[in-house]
Amino acid sequence: MRDYGTRSKRYRRNRAIILISLLVLIIIFCVIYLIRLFNRSYQDYEVMGRVANTEENLGGYLEYKGAVVRYGKDGAVAVDGKGNLLWNGSYEMTEPIADTCGDYVVIADRGGKQLHIFDRKGLAGSIRTNHPIIKVQTAEQGVVAVLMIEENTSYLEIYNKEGELLGEKITDMVKDGYPMDFSLSDDGKKVAATYFCLKNGEVVNNILFLNFGEVGKNFTDRTVGADIYNSIIVPRITFLDNDTVCAFKEDGLLIYSMEEKAELNKEIKLEGKIASVLHNEKYAGAVLEGDKEKDKRLLLYDLKGNQVLDMDLDFDYETVYVSGDEIIMFNDLSCVIYRASGKEKFRYTFTTNISAIYPINHLDRYFMVNPAEILEIQLIE
Repeated sequence: MRDYGTRSKRYRRNRAIILISLLVLIIIFCVIYLIRLFNRSYQDYEVMGRVANTEENLGGYLEYKGAVVRYGKDGAVAVDGKGNLLWNGSYEMTEPIADTCGDYVVIADRGGKQLHIFDRKGLAGSIRTNHPIIKVQTAEQGVVAVLMIEENTSYLEIYNKEGELLGEKITDMVKDGYPMDFSLSDDGKKVAATYFCLKNGEVVNNILFLNFGEVGKNFTDRTVGADIYNSIIVPRITFLDNDTVCAFKEDGLLIYSMEEKAELNKEIKLEGKIASVLHNEKYAGAVLEGDKEKDKRLLLYDLKGNQVLDMDLDFDYETVYVSGDEIIMFNDLSCVIYRASGKEKFRYTFTTNISAIYPINHLDRYFMVNPAEILEIQLIE
């Protein structure tokens, strides 16, 4: 009996060792596979699906959570990664502008007074404003912020998708400056805005942070932060994620935290003229101008303002943006996709003009939009 018990324990121990060894091998294999999968370089592509496209009266395109939106003067359509129509909407606009966040898309008529809000099922709401629209943004719940200007006054108003006014900021442009840009947080409760003005012949740029949630009630005019920059222009500002704001100056970046109130976390100085800026929920960056002896230079930073990439660009792009952990750039016929590490993922010259390129799965499937078709393409090694 004692020998039997010893053999039984030894058997169980050996079986456990074998199972653990197999599990470790499987984990190692999976890690190696995933590392290789997410670091592949691709040389070609194949078309997996196609949808007819037209650019008559085109306003533009939007990346839309694995789908693509085409919007124009007479309507908009959303197509998913399998080529299925998600929705279409009809309207008449002179100069359509658009924004997307989460499941929502807002399309407005710049210079006009109408806007339409769409979700994954179609039209979710329509609003008619009292003043001409300059810019519009949407949040994850379908809340929209609208910047309007009439005569010497600017109006920044926030609505829910039912058209109820949730908050506003009215500014005298002669006294407080011209609104250069604004951004709405993902939760629809916070706004960051930048205003340009001349005082005694000197350039002054004001950055305002507004909170239309409960905390903002305790502050005058809902203003929970403000900065003034003399002799410098801050033309762009954006929420990177719900609690982080990046303001793009002429000579660098300003990273703010804004869980409720705004606080400057880091100022990044850049040497050289900024050609383009790019940002998403993970990164903010800029492309610096090159010259005959030097290529353009791409700099990328995380939400804390830490530099994650500094690389020279040998590609003459017309459009550049960051999506997920990829930097995508293209011109009329060619595109290059880099990973945030700087490694080149894909470079290709197509035979048709490129209108837009958007990721579908952030791995190897993309929309390649041209004037005649919306293609679903699969990259191949």
